[in-house]
Amino acid sequence: MRSIDDCPDNTNDGDVADLHVLDPYWTRIGPRARRVLVLVAERLAMGAERYSDDLSPGRDWRREAQEEALDGAVYLARDLLG
Repeated sequence: MRSIDDCPDNTNDGDVADLHVLDPYWTRIGPRARRVLVLVAERLAMGAERYSDDLSPGRDWRREAQEEALDGAVYLARDLLG
C-alpha cells in the first residue's frame, strides 16, 4: 500500500485537480464503493466551505478523530438500546 506522499497531487493552476487521475480506480470499484467515495467528497467539500480549510495543519486532527469516533460509539450504543 502506498502512502499519502505517493499519491498524485495532480493539479492545474494550483487549485483545480484533474479528476482523470481517479479513472483507473473508479472503473475497478463497484457502485457501492463509488457511492462511498462520493460521500467522502461531499464531506470534504462541506468541511472546506464550513471551515475554509483544506485539511491544513494547525488543527489537532488526531484528537478530533478520537472525539468523532467516541461520539459514533455513543450513537451506536444508544441505537442498540432501542
